Amino acid sequence: MYPLSEVSNIQNIIQVDPGCVDDPADTAIGCYPSTNTSVLDTVRGTVLRFSFAPQMSGSYAGVNIEEPEHWGVTQTGTGYNLQDVNSVTFDVRSPDNAQVEFGVGECTTPNYSAPLPATWTTMTIPISSLVCRYPLTIQQPDMSDVHVLFSVTVEGQYSPNGATVLLDNVHFTPVPARTGQAQEGETLSLPQSNQAFGVVAQPSSPFPPDQANRNFAAIYEAALGIQTLINEGDKTDAQEVADALDYALYHDNHGDYLSTAPGLYSGCFSGALASQCGLHDAYESGDIALFNDQYPATGVGKAGDSRLAGFSCGSIFCITQDTATGGNNAWALLALLDEYKISGNAKYLNDAIAIGNWILGLSDQTGYGGYYVGYSKEGEAPPKTLNKGKSTENNADIFIAFTSLAKYDTGNTSKWNTAAKAAGDFVMAMYDLKTGHFYNGTDALGTTRSQPGLCPYGARLGSDIINTNAFPDCDFLDSNTFTTLAMAGSPQYFNYQFPGGSTMDWRRPIQYTLNTFAQMNIAVGGLQYQGFDIVPSPLTAADGTTTNGISWEFTGQVVETLRYVDLLYKQTDFETQAKQYLEQIQQAQKQAPYGDGQGLVASTLANGSALLPVDQCLDTPFNNCPPERVGMAATTWMILAQQQINPLVGP
Repeated sequence: MYPLSEVSNIQNIIQVDPGCVDDPADTAIGCYPSTNTSVLDTVRGTVLRFSFAPQMSGSYAGVNIEEPEHWGVTQTGTGYNLQDVNSVTFDVRSPDNAQVEFGVGECTTPNYSAPLPATWTTMTIPISSLVCRYPLTIQQPDMSDVHVLFSVTVEGQYSPNGATVLLDNVHFTPVPARTGQAQEGETLSLPQSNQAFGVVAQPSSPFPPDQANRNFAAIYEAALGIQTLINEGDKTDAQEVADALDYALYHDNHGDYLSTAPGLYSGCFSGALASQCGLHDAYESGDIALFNDQYPATGVGKAGDSRLAGFSCGSIFCITQDTATGGNNAWALLALLDEYKISGNAKYLNDAIAIGNWILGLSDQTGYGGYYVGYSKEGEAPPKTLNKGKSTENNADIFIAFTSLAKYDTGNTSKWNTAAKAAGDFVMAMYDLKTGHFYNGTDALGTTRSQPGLCPYGARLGSDIINTNAFPDCDFLDSNTFTTLAMAGSPQYFNYQFPGGSTMDWRRPIQYTLNTFAQMNIAVGGLQYQGFDIVPSPLTAADGTTTNGISWEFTGQVVETLRYVDLLYKQTDFETQAKQYLEQIQQAQKQAPYGDGQGLVASTLANGSALLPVDQCLDTPFNNCPPERVGMAATTWMILAQQQINPLVGP
């Protein structure tokens, strides 16, 4: 039997496709070919395919799905305790009506199956029916320490012409309990950021969003989820997400960790309650912790380490947002403070303090002051390089995070208020009195336009150069919405006095937003939609296409900001626009392509349902592309906008 991890060495005997998109019309292997990039499976997603070469009579071949990787060779590592399990259930079909044995725990069904049907059928195999042939003295699998979670075997007598088996929805019943110190963190998880459908995987960029986002869980969206669940009165689920952030904070990945301070070869490992820890921008959804050491055992993740986000891209694993920004960590800090407020559990306050101390490591006393972006180069080995650009939106997030922390870390109130003021003053230095909007921040890379989102043509102070809005991709909506939501209600900035005597009017940034970022009459599916994008006009995608569209996350932000400004100024001047765009959000929830009628898709593109899967997302200057799929950020901002809740300051 060959472990799944070693199948690449025996392609002449066994082929494995863990990302097969089921093609009922294909009578050979049952999958769409790699050249068919137009297919989209919204029902099954992807399925698992095993194809076996012809076998001589008396010979056999098989595949074990095992834990940990290479267990079949090393015979080391921890297995799963599945003593509560009675059976294994799965969907199966075989284009060539193969006859195979299925198994669990190195034991298999006693006889080769009848020819499997070419159409999907559900099979259930009782664990008690399995036969263990090696050694013969074992009659039943040891379900207290299972390393072979599932297996498929063929034998020459039954597969003289080879065999192909497609599998889906493999699961144990009843659901096994997960207890014990050895499995700490295993049951904790972060919510997946976006729904993903089945697409034919691509080996190189541009990747379809469904391929890249399948297991992606962002901490910003987890934080929004915590705050939304608390507001909805769902304290249990909110605490579960908060516990996953708490775990990730102190169990960084040994192979790709965040330094406790810039440049240090030290991370927050093994649950040690360090006083200065940061979170990656994203982790992998599902179990937050690795169950075993990764292979090989040196220089990579250890058992108990947090699992980082990524996806298969050809023969390698492409890491996704192992980066870390002060802004995203500020959102996590706020969510953990909210959990502390309702639970009274001091561990969440300590988590917030640890994150706050880590963000302090991004501070800069030169130029315009404030806080650096953080670590923005994906896949970089630690210690990661500090990005010395500064984001207006991130500094606004940091301002409100430190302001909130000052209220609860009472022994350090002055420290946090001072740190908050540094962030707030940077934000106000980015305000353009002439236009009434905020620039997106500063660049420290030089005076050339090196990439989208960077337009370093503004005033220079020290090594900081203001990024102007000289090009549309340098003008960001959230530089105006998030700053307003975070800072407009604060006593020190509501009537802020600029040098020269002008007084801040927070109605101007939201009016600028209405005038600049609105996307009107996006036609798709016989309907027209109106909303907002993060930039004034659409960007050109990696494949050269340019498609206009709406980001519903940012549209929700605009609705909430409109009403928040009305509240602050005791007016209703923006209510008409707020209602108008809220109605558009509700229309998208019910009728936008690829929605489910419950959550809200992240984006809607012009003629979006007719686009290829690789183009079904809204390109931005950042390393993300909100897809036409139900998303956490869009859904939570929809709820917050409907309930008129500013997540940065509370109801």
